[in-house]
Amino acid sequence: MDFLVFSNISLMATMFFLIFSILIHFVWKKEAFVHSLSYTIILLVIPVLSMCLLLSKPILYLNINIPSAFFILAAFVLFINIMNYILFYNVLENEELRFQLTIQKEQIEFQRNKYEQLGAAYKNIRSFMHDTKKHLFYIENCVTEKKYDDIIPYSKEIMHDLESRYCTINTGNLVIDAFVSNLLLQTKAQGITLHTNLKFDKATIPVNDYHLTIILGNLLDNALNACRGQIGANIKVAVRTVDSTFTIHVANTYVIADPDKAPDDFEKIDFIHGYGLKNVKDSAEACGGFCVINHENDIYSATVIIPVLNP
Repeated sequence: MDFLVFSNISLMATMFFLIFSILIHFVWKKEAFVHSLSYTIILLVIPVLSMCLLLSKPILYLNINIPSAFFILAAFVLFINIMNYILFYNVLENEELRFQLTIQKEQIEFQRNKYEQLGAAYKNIRSFMHDTKKHLFYIENCVTEKKYDDIIPYSKEIMHDLESRYCTINTGNLVIDAFVSNLLLQTKAQGITLHTNLKFDKATIPVNDYHLTIILGNLLDNALNACRGQIGANIKVAVRTVDSTFTIHVANTYVIADPDKAPDDFEKIDFIHGYGLKNVKDSAEACGGFCVINHENDIYSATVIIPVLNP
């Protein structure tokens, strides 16, 4: 009898420990996927009901009079709780995997769109070279036939045509030229003022095209989305080589109409799809750099700094 009573007490302690372990798992696993409150409640329903059942008067009476029956019941309840935790946690892990898969699919779509921009920029360059050859051939004929008066008006016409049809940004880096040129067209269409400062050594850029696409593409899209609906919106883009560092700085106006609704942490603000800045930070860290987010005087800015390693 004493052995059964001791075993029952041990089993009750194990049940309490199980519930305590579940609570600790959800409270302290901060880096894990954040589940909704409903999932946590569902997970705790069976353990709590189990404790209420085992602590109810009829079951306690059973423990006093028929300890062996109580032991079997408590062991069965404990087994159910363990299986419930394992099965439900597997469901949550599958949900997390589906969520991550969705993120990856959207990121792949984002990358596809950016590569299409790069492809369009490359085609523009080829088309520019082809058209330039034709224009030079016409000017050469004008010189040969001494039709000098036709050259000046024709030159003005082709200059206007080239400026309107082709990339106006020419730094020598295809990724930067394509994305900043595309941003220039979009800001003009939306009435947003754009300032650029592109002074860098293209030969020492410490970022490959893949990571540069992620960093610059997300930052520019983030700034453009943030400026939509803003009065007097403007964007500043600076890509520079400064003191052995490659720096990308993108700043935009972000006026918060209601101070009470201001975000608690501007590091977590993302105007794209919720994880654009995370991808920026991951790419920056992969290249040995870091990303700094700041909001001051109605200006939201993101700065990526990557050291330039000497060959």
